[in-house]
Amino acid sequence: MLGMSKLCKSGDGKPATRMGGTRCQACYRYHQKHGTFERTGPRPPISIEVVLQNVEHAKSGCLVWKGMTDKDGRPLYYDGDRYAAGESPLVYVQRWVFEHYSDKPLSVGQTVTRNCENKLLCVHHEHAALWRHLGSGAFVNGNGDRDANDTIPSDRCANGHQFDDDNIPYVNPRTGARSCRRCTRDSKLRSRGIDPESVPYAPYRRGDTQCRSGHEYAMFGFKNRGEGRVCNECVRIKSAKGNLKKGYGLTFGDVARMLQDQDNACATCLCPFTEVDPDNFRMGDANVDHCHDRGHNRGLLCMDCNIALGKVKDNTDTLSRMIDYLKAQGMIHSINVGIGAENG
Repeated sequence: MLGMSKLCKSGDGKPATRMGGTRCQACYRYHQKHGTFERTGPRPPISIEVVLQNVEHAKSGCLVWKGMTDKDGRPLYYDGDRYAAGESPLVYVQRWVFEHYSDKPLSVGQTVTRNCENKLLCVHHEHAALWRHLGSGAFVNGNGDRDANDTIPSDRCANGHQFDDDNIPYVNPRTGARSCRRCTRDSKLRSRGIDPESVPYAPYRRGDTQCRSGHEYAMFGFKNRGEGRVCNECVRIKSAKGNLKKGYGLTFGDVARMLQDQDNACATCLCPFTEVDPDNFRMGDANVDHCHDRGHNRGLLCMDCNIALGKVKDNTDTLSRMIDYLKAQGMIHSINVGIGAENG
């Protein structure tokens, strides 16, 4: 029928993509991730056999998980049978294994820790132990009971971290829910594959007059984002480094070497740069000249030269004609000046 698209070649009944595509969007996403259109079929439900197929035996006796993890790096498994039954298909493997070998399942608020060197990825039940029982305190948020001052009575986060001067929580202005600063820091470390317990915790210093990089707040200023202050100079430096790296694949050390090779001057007009300062992470009046066709950096130019090359689209024939044009106009001007002198 006119106006109807083709169906996906996989036979799942979904429409194929436009522009001549033969597969649906889901198929193309699967191919991008796995390199093939052939599906492996549904995963088996979680079991001890499935867990052992996804672990690696370490010399320490740990069973190190090699499968999927969550954003914090904790072992995770997708159970298709649970999804079909209308339950949550994501299973935290460490907790599931502990419950499998224990007499009764963990109750709400109970947490498990590891007493081995692979605390983040080890799923061996013999290395697990009950950490604490938070009970209903594990779900303290903005909807909980409040006191007369409209604050949540609990003085600890869901993971048991004490709220004090070293761990000042961020309170969401809309919901009133609190975020533990220490939990946020631990989550970021786990997402990078680092055990939070291996890195000493540095408490937030609200009363300091400078940031951790040594920038004085009185000189550079700061933004107060609820959970703490953010130094304006640190934000500027991070942005400058990121833009240079993302746009050209360079660091300010590379810029310093390029300036030295060019005698701190523009590569075409030879005008010296006066505002660039790599040591202070400032490009100033220096611009990176980038070839869009071949993707490489050619040097440092002033703004006028960089714009000029962009206007002529790096066309050497155009530049040659411009040179010839200027020379011809110069000769015409000289002739006109001579004729004028004779007539005078």
